[in-house]
Amino acid sequence: MLEESLKNRLVYRKENIYFAVTLIFSILTYVVLFFSVIGIAIILGLMLVSYFFHALSMASIRRNGVRLSEQQFPFLYQKAVKLAQDMELEKMPAIYVMESMGILNAFATRFFGKNMVVVYSEIFDLVEENREDEVLFVLAHEFAHLKRRHVLVHLLLLPAMFVPFLGEAYLRACEYTCDRYAAYYVSNVDTAKEALSMLAIGKKLSGKMNKEAYVQQLSEESGFFAWLSEKLSSHPDLPKRINALDHWVSPELYPLVREKKTGIIVGTIASIVLVASLTGAAVLLVRGTQALTAFLEDPYFYEDEEYLYEEEMIEYPPVIQAVMDEDMERLEQLVVEGTPIDEKDTDGYTALQYAVIWGDVEAAQWLIENGADVNTADNWGSTPLMNAVYNVSDVEIVELLLANGADKTLKDSDGKTAYDYAVEIRESELRDILK
Repeated sequence: MLEESLKNRLVYRKENIYFAVTLIFSILTYVVLFFSVIGIAIILGLMLVSYFFHALSMASIRRNGVRLSEQQFPFLYQKAVKLAQDMELEKMPAIYVMESMGILNAFATRFFGKNMVVVYSEIFDLVEENREDEVLFVLAHEFAHLKRRHVLVHLLLLPAMFVPFLGEAYLRACEYTCDRYAAYYVSNVDTAKEALSMLAIGKKLSGKMNKEAYVQQLSEESGFFAWLSEKLSSHPDLPKRINALDHWVSPELYPLVREKKTGIIVGTIASIVLVASLTGAAVLLVRGTQALTAFLEDPYFYEDEEYLYEEEMIEYPPVIQAVMDEDMERLEQLVVEGTPIDEKDTDGYTALQYAVIWGDVEAAQWLIENGADVNTADNWGSTPLMNAVYNVSDVEIVELLLANGADKTLKDSDGKTAYDYAVEIRESELRDILK
């Protein structure tokens, strides 16, 4: 039961939210640039430069790195193949090991449409120390990036990556998700914590490090700059990643360690000032472009802009907030008191929509059993079934919705059905279910 519960919560719940915000921002940026000759040149220039240097770097790795195969370190390659199969990757990624001059790192990427994972030799050396599980954790973490298509959407989200705090927030959420995937498929949270500890203190002493004391540093090492350093980073602080894994497995035993509020409050004020300044500068730059004058006069543009920067301030309906807080007791109490179970937020999402998007099977089933509408549509016409397919690709939730009357023939505002989205994301099992 615990294993099933963990599997249903593999995706860190803020990942999809941050993805939506970065996607909207990036699409708007591309649209704005598209209406300017200079903007089109900027788009093409960014894409070409990014692609050229990435391709050059990957070609060098493929020529000089050591590729794992049946002939090259076959014992570990076979375990990696099984791991990829367990994680249901469509194709086995090419795995390369490269000399790293003592640096502990690994990353997932794509080269001419093919997935690949690069592991630095300092990590791969763990094989010689009978620490294969830690190497497999690293591989599973990078496989998770490919599974969740983090690499595939990078170019689409490129504009948001240049916005302080926004792009980094999405990337950090992705790291939390991949830590969960890796710990789950390696079937050993202690190994996961050991691998993360290795990044903090090195390979030799990671086993002797007091991880509980390390996590407690979060409450001691605080302040504005400590807070800001993480917010400008693409990875969460290591003690937070260890604490988050423990909390994911046993939330009652391992509560999330909270930082002191002083630094966070000061940091929030500074962040608002910084974002406001950047926003003002961007607006002035855009308004100076003659080709964009007509477009910027469109009132809907300003409504979208306001939505982006005020989303964090939205007050959600009580039933939705209870689902977001994973507070089933509160949710049950609200429904018993007569709170509408299908109450919607400003985007037209119901509590069931949120439960589906976050892969919370328990909450979704409870909501359905207590009268939630399985065919409710948000402001874009998307139903819980469509979101279950496109956002989480969760077979269990899809089957749950279908068994309780979800209409697979419904179409959203783009004229697409849940089946169309299963085809789009290449999920063969979901395609078969929705035929």
